[in-house]
Amino acid sequence: MGGKRAHSGRWYPFAIVCNPTPSSTSPHPVYTAIQLLTCHRPQKTVATAIVLFQRFYLLSSMRSCAIIDACHAAIFLSSKLTEHPAKPRDIINVTTYLLNIPSPSPISPAPAASQELTPPKEYYVTEQEYYNKRTRLLNVETEILRACGFQTHISLPYTLCINYIQSLSVLSAEVVKKSFGYLTDALLSPSLLYLTHQPNSLAVAAVYIGARECEVKLPAAWWDVFDCEREELGFLVVCMKGVKEFVEGERKLWRGRKPGIPWELEDLEIHLERRRVLDSEAEI
Repeated sequence: MGGKRAHSGRWYPFAIVCNPTPSSTSPHPVYTAIQLLTCHRPQKTVATAIVLFQRFYLLSSMRSCAIIDACHAAIFLSSKLTEHPAKPRDIINVTTYLLNIPSPSPISPAPAASQELTPPKEYYVTEQEYYNKRTRLLNVETEILRACGFQTHISLPYTLCINYIQSLSVLSAEVVKKSFGYLTDALLSPSLLYLTHQPNSLAVAAVYIGARECEVKLPAAWWDVFDCEREELGFLVVCMKGVKEFVEGERKLWRGRKPGIPWELEDLEIHLERRRVLDSEAEI
């Protein structure tokens, strides 16, 4: 990769930095895919899968394995770590269905003008295909564990968020809902907030935004009590509130685009070659 990472059709240097330039994240629809594939699973499972996915590609080249295999492996590993196991067959079947059947999902094809039903053979996974994909899933799961040094513990800020709201005596369903919403948004931030900031800081920022939007007054400099500096709080607030615009931009960029999201390594090579050509033409 030459020290670079491909992201959303643009190039970014591979470095761990706390700014809006993502260093190794994949397009937002990939995170959406993880959320859809972990449906009927707790938020902890979804968040853990996304953080594992981010960790892996922060430490490994995007050419090391197909993105779709990394999604499968991250979900499978997360489901075990959070004690809500998902079967490889279920994960693979849902992926195949979403990638072939028109739906509101950003990873699904756009609805056809004829409104004809997609034939079942388009999303049917044969036993041989399933065996091959399961083997790849298990191999990439091993690669994720090796890349992370088998350090799979992930501290999420949701419990801290509730504790902070209770400590500030502003507990209400609306404040909790808003705060949790921003914590979930932060998972999609191009700044990789869950990798670059501590859970207590993420919780403080989410409570700050949630309380302000609910017009709930909080004590002066209350964030100092929870070990979060004002400068860090300001940065996190800006990043969390900017996720919506980022996500909308990514959806417009990838929705109906051909070639679409490079799920397979062959597609990634095509995507990178196109970028090299465009970059060369831009330099002339």
